Amino acid sequence: MKVRVKYMAVLRGLSEVPEKVIDFNGSTLGELVEFLRGAEPGPIRSRMFDEGNRMRPDIVVFINDSDSTLTGGLASPLKDGDEVVFLPSVHGG
Repeated sequence: MKVRVKYMAVLRGLSEVPEKVIDFNGSTLGELVEFLRGAEPGPIRSRMFDEGNRMRPDIVVFINDSDSTLTGGLASPLKDGDEVVFLPSVHGG
C-alpha cells in the first residue's frame, strides 16, 4: 500500500524528506507508525517517540484531513492513496 506522509511544524525540519510517498505492508495507522519508527532517522524519531517507543501524546495525526482520534486512533484503517499528516501541537504560555 502507498500513502502520502507529511510532517508539519518542527517535524518538517527534522525530516530529511518532509513529504513523501511511503510503500509499506500494512492497513492501519498503527502499522504505518511502526514502519516509520524503524525507517526514519534519529532526530525525527526522538521527537515523535518517547523512551518507551510510543508516539508522543502531543503529535496529532490527520488522515485525509480528519483527526485520527475520530476514526480509531492507531487502529484507524488506511487505504492506498491516503494522506497522513503528523503535526505536533503547540503549547505555550
